[in-house]
Amino acid sequence: MTARAAAFPAERAHTYAFLRDARNTAHVFLTADVDTTALQAARARANAEISYVSYVVKAAAEVLAKHSAARTTLRDGLRPRMVTMDGVTAKVLFDKDFNGTRCVASGTVEAPDKASVAVIQSQVDHYKAAPIAAEGPFAALWKLRRLPLPAVRLIYNLLLASPKRRARFQGTFSVTSVGHRDVRSILPMIATPIGLGMGRIAATPVVRDGKITIAPQFTLSLAFDHRVLDGALAADLLADIKHRLETWEN
Repeated sequence: MTARAAAFPAERAHTYAFLRDARNTAHVFLTADVDTTALQAARARANAEISYVSYVVKAAAEVLAKHSAARTTLRDGLRPRMVTMDGVTAKVLFDKDFNGTRCVASGTVEAPDKASVAVIQSQVDHYKAAPIAAEGPFAALWKLRRLPLPAVRLIYNLLLASPKRRARFQGTFSVTSVGHRDVRSILPMIATPIGLGMGRIAATPVVRDGKITIAPQFTLSLAFDHRVLDGALAADLLADIKHRLETWEN
């Protein structure tokens, strides 16, 4: 047996920095199964192709906008401070090819609670179609590849030391999906108060009115920073997001 050591890929340096930061968060996870019957009907009515990710962004933003605690970040230190954002920003994760290396990149959607799902989808499509290149929404990642890993971590920490800048670049909540493969759930790492994970939609046996039937469902997970949010409130938030998705009308 042989082994070969190599330097950490520069194309994933931003992920390394993010994960080092995310380790400072006290993660707790909740999950719920979401019936997508109403969402499928809404997608059929839409004039444009709307992804399930955009519906989750919209539903979560509407729910989280009503709870100040869900928009609060802990600024830790000798004298910890709780900093609450006025609005909601969503961070959406995208699977990208960066110089032949597969990595994750993120884009933000400002005030999705006030935007239509069509507008949210247009922004998601913009990030999804864009390559990681010297120009475009991922230009910063392109520049970071030239820096040594300690410098990337230092820039990341300095940039996100301000809660306002953290909300701008990392969102007040995040959404990631693994629904492109036969994977039922993901429990995401977070550097924000709340992160949502989406699994693949699958035909699932459910009980309705005492009878077993088949319904399309996916597992929605909610990761939250327990230093900021109480578990009971986090459960309420997840239940409200589930209800919004399952009763979608417009």
